[in-house]
Amino acid sequence: MTLIFGTIFIVFTVILYIMFLRKDKAKLNKAFKKSRKSFIQNSIRIFAVFILIGLLQSFLSKEAVGGFLLEFTGVKGILAGLVAGSIMMGPAATGYPIAQYVFNNGGTVSLATAFLASWVMIGIITLSMEIKYLGKNFAIARNLFAIVSVIIIAIITGLLI
Repeated sequence: MTLIFGTIFIVFTVILYIMFLRKDKAKLNKAFKKSRKSFIQNSIRIFAVFILIGLLQSFLSKEAVGGFLLEFTGVKGILAGLVAGSIMMGPAATGYPIAQYVFNNGGTVSLATAFLASWVMIGIITLSMEIKYLGKNFAIARNLFAIVSVIIIAIITGLLI
């Protein structure tokens, strides 16, 4: 499905470029120059973020992260899970082995919930890009709302399970 969507998007983009080429060649050249500069800058930023995430996930084993998290319980556990998850970030599936390790070694549901929810919802590593593209106020408000949401979700989950 992604391949089909990507192909449709590329074809649509090429059609638009051809239409604009016929309409105003000077504006199209100006747009190319501006977009090329933006593409290079953004590619470097995104590449750096992926490298940082890859390094964190490569060098920090599930045992290391899980062992750190298991040192905390209660509210401190929720906060530790929140901080660790927001720093580690990535696809949720890559955080599951760490949560399983925490469960298998006596960690609480609240701790694992805070870790996994913050893993997906809070982006400490990507905050600078979020500020650049979405604005400082939005990025900070979204992350603060996510932090509060993670804490509430972890507490409710801990009470229910």
